[in-house]
Amino acid sequence: MAAAIPSGYRLCASTNEDHDHPIYCVAFSPAVHQNDDDGSNKSALQCFSTCAGQYIHIYEVHTADNKQEKSLMVRQVYCDVDDEEEFYTCAFGGRGITEGKANNATINQSKAIYIGGNKGKQSKGTKRQRVNDDHCSTIHNLSLRQGPPLLCVAGKRGMIKVIDTVLQSLVMALLGHGDSVNDLKFNPTNKDLLLSGSKDHSIRLWNLQHGQMIAIFAGHDAHRGEVLSLSWHYSGEKFASSAFDNTIKLWNVSDNSIAEQSEKEGSIQAAICRSFEMDHGDKFTTAIEQTPYFSTDSIHELPGCVGTINAAYCVQFVGDLILSKSVQNVVVLWKPVVTNEDFATFNTIYPNYINENRKNNDRIKSKVIFLRDFTVDNCDNWFIRFGSPSPYNEILALGNHEGEVKVWELMGNEDDDEDQDYFGDNDGILCKLKTGGSTVRMVAIAGKCLVAVCDDSSVWMFEAIE
Repeated sequence: MAAAIPSGYRLCASTNEDHDHPIYCVAFSPAVHQNDDDGSNKSALQCFSTCAGQYIHIYEVHTADNKQEKSLMVRQVYCDVDDEEEFYTCAFGGRGITEGKANNATINQSKAIYIGGNKGKQSKGTKRQRVNDDHCSTIHNLSLRQGPPLLCVAGKRGMIKVIDTVLQSLVMALLGHGDSVNDLKFNPTNKDLLLSGSKDHSIRLWNLQHGQMIAIFAGHDAHRGEVLSLSWHYSGEKFASSAFDNTIKLWNVSDNSIAEQSEKEGSIQAAICRSFEMDHGDKFTTAIEQTPYFSTDSIHELPGCVGTINAAYCVQFVGDLILSKSVQNVVVLWKPVVTNEDFATFNTIYPNYINENRKNNDRIKSKVIFLRDFTVDNCDNWFIRFGSPSPYNEILALGNHEGEVKVWELMGNEDDDEDQDYFGDNDGILCKLKTGGSTVRMVAIAGKCLVAVCDDSSVWMFEAIE
């Protein structure tokens, strides 16, 4: 069940990380732990991670039962051994070691651990050690592990590093991309399936249990530019991608995703099944998919929106709809037209937005229906990413290069007047938030928490107002 939409947000904590790098990504852990260290004040424990330069920070968000304001605490800091590494993306998924098997090493029991860090600096009370490939665990099969989610990070070097935050060590590195990795996304229905998008123009699907590369999405009909953003459909059966080639593409990973499929598309699902059945040391043939089932390079050709798509730095599924953001000061909500039923349904509900050229007989479908846009000033920078929490996607938040965050109610109320457009005639703005004035690179929302990360190495946490 979806949570109630907040009336707004208020600032409850902020901090500056001890480096001089822009923070490109923030990601919440799907796990919520219970903190009862003293046995008297039990509270929910949310965790999130940020990545900037060669550093990864893990934070705890405490919410006490007495409804005091949330507090923010740094619990672990990792530093890559490569001084030239620059992390662009992080994500939680898979499973690490069972919590009960680690003495005082679970994230809600240990003191803050600093692994690596600024040369010549030592933070009081922190443990300094560098973790490189020599420290990597010899664990190759994670299928029997039932602990907290693993943390995956990637960036400039193109290597995906998998960290167990209980063991506080690198458990594996996923190799295959030929250039930097810009985005990582875990499948919502199978947390062992990880997507990665790269500057090498490819998207790769991994099985985290064995570290196996299952499939590569690249080739003739695939992206011809740097892949910037990925988003899974809530079903886990398809995903969206955007790239510097000014296109947004939709891909199948399941036989049952779309009625019209080529015979070879089933090979992705078969490869996924094989990857979970294999034993360590077995040979595996990676599947190749060159053709998406949908691709568009213009989502603004219909009434109500003008311009071209440009390079979409952020894309996200909202149910069967798509949100996308480029260097323009706007986030666009639109519908990919993949069946004749799409035309019939939307012609009834939104006749003003239907293109008269409704028949699409192209080999790869490309027509779209514009639904609405969300405008924000001073947001024409590259690589600014919005937040809209799945699976209900009831709100949308986006920052700009003035340090402001704008929050919208994404959809209208189904109980509103029947004559009122479901997507709303007004801006649907819930609130406007202010950080320290630096560019807000990314906003993430989980539960009642909204976190914004900025170019000046600052982290800002806001709490929902009921």
